[in-house]
Amino acid sequence: MRPFPWLMALGLFRFGAAFSTATGSSNIATRNHNLVSPDQRAEGSLESTEWRQYCPGCRRPLPQCLCDHLPASRIRLDTDVLVLQHPVEFRRKTISTVPLLKLVLEQCRVMVGRSFDVELEGILDEACSEGRVPLVLFPGPNAVTLEDADAMEKISHDVEVQSSSGQQSKYLLIIVDGTWTQAKRMLRNSPALLERCQAVQFTGTNERSMYDSIRKQPDTHCLSTLESCERTLRLLEPNNPQVEEASRHLLVSLRAMILTQMRYERRHLEENPELVRNVSKLRAKAERQQQLLNSTGEVDATLNERVLPKEYTLRPLTESDATYVDSRWPYQSKKSLVMIQKQIVADTSNATKFGRSTCLGVESDGQLVACIIRHRNGSIGILHVDEEHRRFGLGGLLLQEAMDALMSRGEDTFAFIVDGNKASEALFSKLGWEKANPLGKKGTGKRRAKRLWLYRMK
Repeated sequence: MRPFPWLMALGLFRFGAAFSTATGSSNIATRNHNLVSPDQRAEGSLESTEWRQYCPGCRRPLPQCLCDHLPASRIRLDTDVLVLQHPVEFRRKTISTVPLLKLVLEQCRVMVGRSFDVELEGILDEACSEGRVPLVLFPGPNAVTLEDADAMEKISHDVEVQSSSGQQSKYLLIIVDGTWTQAKRMLRNSPALLERCQAVQFTGTNERSMYDSIRKQPDTHCLSTLESCERTLRLLEPNNPQVEEASRHLLVSLRAMILTQMRYERRHLEENPELVRNVSKLRAKAERQQQLLNSTGEVDATLNERVLPKEYTLRPLTESDATYVDSRWPYQSKKSLVMIQKQIVADTSNATKFGRSTCLGVESDGQLVACIIRHRNGSIGILHVDEEHRRFGLGGLLLQEAMDALMSRGEDTFAFIVDGNKASEALFSKLGWEKANPLGKKGTGKRRAKRLWLYRMK
């Protein structure tokens, strides 16, 4: 199999924004000076200073703690790992995968900079004195493909150290963390990497990187730094049970970090919708995130968390709620109550199968104050919020939750809105819906028609 040229120990990332930043020091809290005036800082006043709490274990913000997904103690392997990280990647602490390597692997070091020739000489001398073969994970025509049958023989050829007879070779694995352009410059500025280390690579994969769901990769076969390191370690130490344990913790912690970031990105945009600049990119990102969830056959509960005022609760509708829904529907009739009851019962059955409901309500003080259902024809409808509970984002929350439930099932997402219902049109448009026929003639008075609206992932 021909190796792909982009095997990403090089975090080939084009965009992505961290909504919170972690600290690389041992501090457990960080002061936000933007919230303090210069006079207060000069006086050393702490009364008006906000502190951000960090977990002492994983060094991440407390709401994004990953300790539950990390091993009780760091895992020791035969291979030492050295990550050469570009300063730009170092600043992306909360969404960088490199800190997870240090939290899982005992023998993992990280150096930050643009050139490393002086520091590398001492590290490589030490590795050779310990009998370790220095490797750099970097694709190219002279790189050894680790899946090849004679890969280990090629690695030991023309390097400064040979493993003892009868013993398995030990390695120093060097990984460059940066974009493709940054990585090439780092290698050019650090000639010892290719002069004294054997370049290695692995063959491409058709599986999309899970990290692509929060930071766009240049191509489908590109992997994050952590994923590349994990795969390389399995190829270097195929018979080491410790590698299997490390691999499991690396991927589990990466997935937990991604899901946490997905949740906080969504919450941030729900609180600040004016920050959305490129709707098509946002839709594409949402589609990648949904593909991640679908690929594992589960829907992560963290994505269902919505920002609600404390007095409100989001929950699935029950059959007894049909009376409330029917009373709020402008097209109420003698048969509508029975129809709504049947839809809620059917949705309850589907929720048991798929794990998500499309007939939803918001209650306050034990009373329903908002609702949405899915009609028998599959369309979303009867989106209603009681007058005194409007302006709290309840309508958008219900619509978004129903949309997510349908998309998680892979079903069509559509609705019908009567001409002139400007409130509904504005809300649906805000969440990315479009008229199926925007040029259709609008009706007025009794001639108003229900227009088909669609949500298309782009």
